[in-house]
Amino acid sequence: MQFPKLDGSEYPPRFWALIGFPDSGKSTLATRMKGPLLVIDADMRFAEVARYAANGVYKISDSARENTHPYYIAEKLKDVEYKGTIIVDSLTSILTPIVLQAIMDKSMGKTQNLAAAFKDKAVSMRFLADRVTHTGADVLWVWHLDMARDSKGQEAERQSVSRTELVRLTRNLNAKMRTVRDKNKLGIKVDWARCGRWGMTLWDDTGTWEGMPEKLEEAMYLGYNTASFDEKLPEMFPDPETAIAWGMDLDVFEDIQHATNAYEKVKKDARPTSAREMAAAWVVDVLRRQREITGGG
Repeated sequence: MQFPKLDGSEYPPRFWALIGFPDSGKSTLATRMKGPLLVIDADMRFAEVARYAANGVYKISDSARENTHPYYIAEKLKDVEYKGTIIVDSLTSILTPIVLQAIMDKSMGKTQNLAAAFKDKAVSMRFLADRVTHTGADVLWVWHLDMARDSKGQEAERQSVSRTELVRLTRNLNAKMRTVRDKNKLGIKVDWARCGRWGMTLWDDTGTWEGMPEKLEEAMYLGYNTASFDEKLPEMFPDPETAIAWGMDLDVFEDIQHATNAYEKVKKDARPTSAREMAAAWVVDVLRRQREITGGG
């Protein structure tokens, strides 16, 4: 049997996440991904920007319900192999109805435990992420940012997807990005790259993100030595979700809640004054757990 040769010189697959505030160009950037595009159009607005796509745009379904329900989406993608890019626009519109239904069920007494009510959300997210990733396509997950009041009454940036879902999804991602604005100029900040550079911002000089995915790949990977990446320990994490996902990847936690509780305990005990200090304390704790499991010194 002849098997295809693996080319180790290629860039990692574009398993990317893109977040941003409304009307910051997220969907337009999606049209610049490698085509043809297969769109899970949960926001029902992709037709507004489809003209920018160079190699065709296909919908997973004409039905609004089948673009927002994880099980319908997963069924459509069953046994599918796809060579372009799958766009999930947006994850917000897929998960929000599940969250609202769980809250309503709790308030109406249909369930006594909100955690149990959220079980369907967790299963749906895992099922959806696995099915989309395993098509062989590049994937762009899109969700929204907004502003809300924190526990101290201060206005703060808030993601429309919960920490648990972000941890679960991060394990299927190679990069997290966000749209940013400087006056009338839009850009993309790379919040995190699994095996490349991150932290930089690339500005759009075309008005429609033309060529931006290729520029992002070069910025993350060109000339970057990934040969010993698996042996490197992270010095920073862009957010708690990425840190928790890293710990989960080392198989030292029973589940996401276990890992989240451990992360919060490290934060409480270490009292870090910077993200770098928190990362160092978390890495030490996770490696300690790994040694205890493996019996290492």
